[in-house]
Amino acid sequence: MYQAPKSFFFANGQATKAVVMFHGYAGSTNDMRMLGRYLQRHGYAVYCANFAGHATGEPRDILTKSIDDWLQDARDAVSYVRDRGYKDIAVCGLSLGGLIATWMLAECRDIKTGIAISAPYIMRVSEHFYDQFIYYANLTYQAQVVDTATIAINDRALRQAVPKQVAEITHLSEMVNKRTRDIHQRIMIAQGEADDMLNLGSAATFASQLPIEPIINYYANAGHVLTVNEAHHALEADILHFLDDNL
Repeated sequence: MYQAPKSFFFANGQATKAVVMFHGYAGSTNDMRMLGRYLQRHGYAVYCANFAGHATGEPRDILTKSIDDWLQDARDAVSYVRDRGYKDIAVCGLSLGGLIATWMLAECRDIKTGIAISAPYIMRVSEHFYDQFIYYANLTYQAQVVDTATIAINDRALRQAVPKQVAEITHLSEMVNKRTRDIHQRIMIAQGEADDMLNLGSAATFASQLPIEPIINYYANAGHVLTVNEAHHALEADILHFLDDNL
C-alpha cells in the first residue's frame, strides 16, 4: 500500500538552532529524513515539508505547480521555524532544493548559513533526466498497483509536460547565478563525483562567483541523491561540522 511521505519537524528540547530542509524535484521529505534525524541527534531542530504537488501519489500533480509555488513553500518553511522561536536558522537543500536554499540565502539576510547538495547551478538536461522523472513516477504508480496500460498512458502525458517545467528550473538556476553577489553568508556545497545528473564543474564554477569562499565537499563514486546513497554517512558528518562552525 502506498503511504504518502509526510512533512516532519524534529524538535530537540535543547536546540536553539534550526535547519530548514528542501527536497529535490519529484522527490519528497523521505530524501531528507535520515539527515534530519542525524542533525536532531546532534543538537539541531529540523523542519522539512513537501513542495506543492509532490508526495500526493499522483506525479502529474507536480506539473500543475511552478517555481513560484516552491519558493513560497520555502519562505513558509522558514517562517514555520521562526514562529517557534528559532532565530539562528540554516537552510539545506537537495538538487532543486539546493537551488532554492541558495535563493533563500540571497533573499533573506537573516538566514545564517546554507548547504546546497547536488544543486544544478549549471543545468545538464538530457533524455536521461526525463527518464529519471518517469522512472520515479512509475515507482509511485506501482506502489499503488496501477495497471500497466494506465501507467503507459500517464508516462506519455508526463513526458510531454515535463520539459516545460524543466525550463522553469533552468531559469531559476540562471537567476540564482545572477544573485551570487547578494549571498553574504558562508555556504557549503556538496557534489558526488559520479553524479550523472549534473555538470561536474557546476560547484566550482558557482563557488568562484561568491563573495565569501564556500566549503566544497566532493564524494568519490557517489551519485546524485547524496542524502541516501553510499556517501550519506560522510555527508552527514561534513554537514554537522559545517553547521557547528557556521550556525
